[in-house]
Amino acid sequence: MPSMVSPRPLLTAATTVVALITLAPAPAAASPHGYRVVDLGTLSGGDGAATAMNDRGDIVGWSTVAGGARHAVLWRHGVITDLGVLPGDTDSAAVDVNEFGDVAITSFGPDYLTRAVLWRDGRLRDLGTLGGENSVAIGINDRRQVLGTSEPAGEMPHRFLWRNGVFTDLGLEYFYEFTADFNNAGDVVGGFNVPPQDYPCTCVGGLLRNGVFTQIGSEAIGINNRGQVVGAANGRAFRWQNGTLTDLGTLGGDWSRATAINDRGDVVGQSTTTAAWRPFLWRNGVMTDLTTRGVGDTDSIEDVNIRGQLVGARGNRPVLFR
Repeated sequence: MPSMVSPRPLLTAATTVVALITLAPAPAAASPHGYRVVDLGTLSGGDGAATAMNDRGDIVGWSTVAGGARHAVLWRHGVITDLGVLPGDTDSAAVDVNEFGDVAITSFGPDYLTRAVLWRDGRLRDLGTLGGENSVAIGINDRRQVLGTSEPAGEMPHRFLWRNGVFTDLGLEYFYEFTADFNNAGDVVGGFNVPPQDYPCTCVGGLLRNGVFTQIGSEAIGINNRGQVVGAANGRAFRWQNGTLTDLGTLGGDWSRATAINDRGDVVGQSTTTAAWRPFLWRNGVMTDLTTRGVGDTDSIEDVNIRGQLVGARGNRPVLFR
């Protein structure tokens, strides 16, 4: 059955709301515990990385097989499952997992063609496109909506939401824009254009809801189900909520950048010290250098769940910090 496409209003400068910037709140809780590093294991190729996890502890990402191709994988209860690729494709990578264990995947074929894929109940489903050749998965929420991008025939990519075979077209993703995350309410964050102007390279962070654009910093990268958004503003990590930007501070240097937030409001990202970039966890007003809690200074941290567990990579190995 052909997909149905419903339009969504484009953003306009008239709908811009400027956020206030506040200082971070006073410390209110103890710093995080020391983390134990768990190597999640890989497929036969030996390399991999974890990209996302849910609150139940399901972890997704990718791992190489013999020959070097990457396959989307799911780690559950210590067991790794190869989620495969679409027929005729060569590679795949899992980008997100919801609380039902559904996995959003992008499958890569020859000639640089890509398809957004949903893995559910042991089966891969090609989600199709908005009419062109390509689609890419970005995330999945607990309403079983998949967020992604796809180009209509002959056009630039559009953002979309997919659910039960139906596409909702969220509008054009202009040059230099990006789409990063969304939540159970369907709020989408990323870098947005505000006609008639655009913001090349640095873009403008935004919260898209019912066609309304809200300026929330230079990069909007993550959002939780409480509507709290994190990213970077003027080179500093921030949390946005209800029109207010909170500066999360740094680890002693000039720069910081927040990349993920859980439903408790815990934030992970990277910050400079006086000498180098370090991974951090921000909780209730306190930014903690995770290298003092068992995380390496070159470890990548991609996600944090409600239990405060972290996933990412150490070198070429997928790891869980718990």
